[in-house]
Amino acid sequence: MDFTSQNEEKQYKKWLKESPFNTVSHTAFNHAIPSEEDLLRIFRKDKELIKSKNFIPFHEFYADTFIKFLPQPLTEEQEQLLNSLTWRYIAQKIEAMNKLLKHAYELLDKNEKQKAVEIIKTLAEAGHPEACYLMAAFSMQGQILPRNTETILKYAQKAQQFVSHPRTNLILAGLYYEGYGVERNPKKAVSLILDAERHAQEDPTVYPILAEYYQDGYIVGRDVEKAAVYAYRSEGI
Repeated sequence: MDFTSQNEEKQYKKWLKESPFNTVSHTAFNHAIPSEEDLLRIFRKDKELIKSKNFIPFHEFYADTFIKFLPQPLTEEQEQLLNSLTWRYIAQKIEAMNKLLKHAYELLDKNEKQKAVEIIKTLAEAGHPEACYLMAAFSMQGQILPRNTETILKYAQKAQQFVSHPRTNLILAGLYYEGYGVERNPKKAVSLILDAERHAQEDPTVYPILAEYYQDGYIVGRDVEKAAVYAYRSEGI
C-alpha cells in the first residue's frame, strides 16, 4: 500500500488494530473484511471525519463496507462481538469527542443552548456515553429539551449500552418512581438506585445525589447513616 508518510503508516496500523477490521473480526467475520486498498480509504475517511468533528454512529460508518456483509441473523456470540467492536470504535474517538463535548459545555455557559445541544446530540448519536446521559437529562428536566419519555429512554439506554453510568440510573429511577410516561414501578426504581450505588466509584458525582435521596427518603427508604457516608464522600469531588 502507498502511504503518504511513515507517520500515516504508523497511524493506520494503530487504527487497524482498534477498528472492526482487527484480527478478531478476521476470524469471526472473514467474508466481511474489505480489501487492503479499501481499508486504507476507510482509514483516511475516518481521519477526515474526526478532523472535521463529524462523528457518526458505528453502524452508519461501516454500513457499506462491513455491516451489510455480516450474516443474518447473528448468533449471540456474534452479537456480543459486534457490540464489543462498536465500543472499540467509540473508544478510539473518545479523546476527540471529549474535546468537542468540552466546547459544548462552554457554549452552555454562554447560554448558547441550541448550538450546544446540536453538538451533544451528534456525540450521543455516535454513542458517547456522557453525551447520551446529557440528552436524557435535558429531556427529563424539560428545560433545554422538551420533556419526552421516548427521548429519555432512548438516550438513557444508549448511555448504558457499553459502560455503567450511575447518573443515568438515577434518571431512570425517577422516571419509574414517578410513573412519567411509563408504568409506575417503585421496585424497579429502587433496583436502579442500588445499581447506581454499586457503580458509584466510577462516577463520584452521584454521591451528593445519593446523600440527598437517603436523607429525604426519596425512592429509597430514609437512612441517615448512608446519607452521611455519601455526603462525606461527596466532599472530595
